[in-house]
Amino acid sequence: MTISEIAKLAGVSSAAVSRYLNDGSLSQEKRQRIERVIRETKYRPSEYARTMRTKKSNRIGVLVPQIDSESVPKILSGISERMDQKNYHVLLMNSNLSLEKEIGILETFEQSQVDGLIFVASVLTKRHEKALEHMGVPVVILGQKSEKYPCIYHDDEGAACAMMEELLKSGCRRPAYIGVDRRDKAAGENRYRGACHALEKSGLHMDEVPYRVAAFSAQGGYQAMTEMLADGKRPDGVLCATDMIAAGVLSCLSERGITVPGEMKVAGMGHGAIADLLCPRLTTVHYHYHTSGREAADLLLDLMEKKRRQQESRMLKYEVIRQKTI
Repeated sequence: MTISEIAKLAGVSSAAVSRYLNDGSLSQEKRQRIERVIRETKYRPSEYARTMRTKKSNRIGVLVPQIDSESVPKILSGISERMDQKNYHVLLMNSNLSLEKEIGILETFEQSQVDGLIFVASVLTKRHEKALEHMGVPVVILGQKSEKYPCIYHDDEGAACAMMEELLKSGCRRPAYIGVDRRDKAAGENRYRGACHALEKSGLHMDEVPYRVAAFSAQGGYQAMTEMLADGKRPDGVLCATDMIAAGVLSCLSERGITVPGEMKVAGMGHGAIADLLCPRLTTVHYHYHTSGREAADLLLDLMEKKRRQQESRMLKYEVIRQKTI
């Protein structure tokens, strides 16, 4: 079925059918006649033809680092909420924390006729920036601060500082910190710096307290806590860069009969679902992940419609959620 055939059955011009398919100006009477023919014939316009005609695919790409993380489903929910309202399809790709895979996916998106891209970045390297330069469509970075691209990010340094201060104010005298790879500027470097700042305000230094780098997992937290206890300098409180790391710490302490918060206080960051399922419930920092996805989608939509300038950034706030582990 072609546009000409639809026009003939509806008793209108081909131009009228074209305006209908592209949401153009059209009388209500003609619109209803065209709608009736399309419904009766089950006509579906060619996506390729529409893309060639309008130079728009009504598709956006979303690249995430780890689809089974606590934060990504909330971010995707926010993105989908906005894109569904604007009739955009979301093409989702997961890199599973592989730099090489991320570069390859960006190159794939370049060839996939997407109208824009949201890159949920754990690491943003020169190679990423080079690949993004070739995209030729608006790009929004989510989760990392960028001087080169529009971005939505969290106050990771401020949140980690506030959470370490909570530990210290609760009576912790021998604090510890379990972070993640500092090549991740947000969860790694910025949370590390926030913890350092809080320690320095209390007359301490990161070199003087137990510190480990863990994987983004409960297993990583378990192993890091095991190593700390084996060192013989047992802390009385530990801040973990993520809630999943904190879950592993709590498991390690439970196995060894170390009570929380009696003998050791524990805090996480992220306020994922796991925080409210642990026993005791985890003191943590709440990030507005759903909001970040929605904000990134809004920013990308405006950029695609040329309603905002190309370099724009926004830092989102956080909330300290004090529960039972402090």
